[in-house]
Amino acid sequence: MTKILSFVGRSNSGKTTIIENVVPILKNHGLNVLVVKHAKQFEIDREGKDSYRIFRSGADVVIASNDKTAFIGRLPDDLDFICEVFGRFYDLIITEGFGRACKDRIVVLNCPRELSDYNCGRIIAVVADFNVDGYVSLRKNDYGGIAKIIIDWFHS
Repeated sequence: MTKILSFVGRSNSGKTTIIENVVPILKNHGLNVLVVKHAKQFEIDREGKDSYRIFRSGADVVIASNDKTAFIGRLPDDLDFICEVFGRFYDLIITEGFGRACKDRIVVLNCPRELSDYNCGRIIAVVADFNVDGYVSLRKNDYGGIAKIIIDWFHS
């Protein structure tokens, strides 16, 4: 069964850096990982490319090569829906953002008072450059420790 873990925190708190450094450790432990990142707006394709033209025609597009596959579609940004569609292919889905989705979470903080913004869902750890009483606290550059917390949570 696929498990979902959210990384939440303010912009520029270090979520992406932590995720990009923890994912290889998780993969080395045999986990097949998908990261779902929330963004207000984005463009993944380039004007003039065939896939861009097809998407602009109204169709959703899958671009596939020998080593990569990308989906460009008009799906809702509903996390449960996205996880339902893609989850069967992965052991672990890590989300970045989606703070209002009440999933188990790791909260990444720049200052202690931000913690109250992220009390929806079960907090399995707080990652910051300071300790937070009452929670498992890890430093932002402790990628091995963060990965261990995730692996322990995954197997619980």
